[in-house]
Amino acid sequence: MKSKPDARLLAAATAAVVVGAFFYAAIGAALGPYSPAPLVLARMLVVSAAVGLYAAASGMRLPETRDLPAVAAAGFFAFALYNVALNHGQLTVIAGAASLIVASIPLFASLLAVVLLGEHLGLRGWSGLAVGFCGVALITLGEEGASGSTGGRSSCSCRSKAVSSLLSRGQGFLSSLDPSSSPYSQTS
Repeated sequence: MKSKPDARLLAAATAAVVVGAFFYAAIGAALGPYSPAPLVLARMLVVSAAVGLYAAASGMRLPETRDLPAVAAAGFFAFALYNVALNHGQLTVIAGAASLIVASIPLFASLLAVVLLGEHLGLRGWSGLAVGFCGVALITLGEEGASGSTGGRSSCSCRSKAVSSLLSRGQGFLSSLDPSSSPYSQTS
């Protein structure tokens, strides 16, 4: 028996795909009149206001005091560092390449999980990482006029997002928050 998809879930997924399709192009266009850091500040103020209104309307629970250092660290890596590095990278990388480079976040998260959390990868895992990183290298090197710092800024955004992913993943971090009902863990 097939269950009917939830209309709210379908609407949210559709909205995420449509907004995501324009995200990197919109950043590129906005970088004309704005520099990277002020653009991040403007975006985060708008998003913070929206999340604040949602939190107030839904009665969202605030994080526990013990989780505040992890929330602050995840916020620094997931919002401040990630977005500033992404915007700086998009000064010299086109929107399509930026979106593909950012899609490598799981590669960085996997490496960090191996190094910091003692996770183990088999031959298939390491092979997948190698292929993925070769793809990112080719995209970065293929950009006309790309410099070494361009790839560095773009991969910095990926590494910072990967760190925030590990912070919110468990291992005692953000233990009192339910990721399915709160925007604290991975909103960006």
